[in-house]
Amino acid sequence: MAELRTRPRVAVHYRLTLRNDQREGGGSTENVSERGAMLSTDIDPPLISGEAIEVEFDLPERGKVKVDASVVWTSTVLPGMVGIEFTPPIPEALASHIQRLLAGELREQEAS
Repeated sequence: MAELRTRPRVAVHYRLTLRNDQREGGGSTENVSERGAMLSTDIDPPLISGEAIEVEFDLPERGKVKVDASVVWTSTVLPGMVGIEFTPPIPEALASHIQRLLAGELREQEAS
């Protein structure tokens, strides 16, 4: 199977809150890239592909950072696991933090 990822990603776990017009839930990141993230969520009912959401990340040294995103895939094997793509513009606090992660400038204990 061909690799579909076009951007490097880094495994990191941040707490987050997800919202849309109808509901709110929590979760954490499994990995992030410049364009999106894989999330483990507890939102009910589960998110569906194509759904627009707001994600509020709790970043170390940065605090809470909100970004709009869309769900691009949902796992049929792991309940609550979804892939999201950030909707531009991505907040500078989030974009620069991800760049530092990808460059190896942040260690895991600083990032979790």
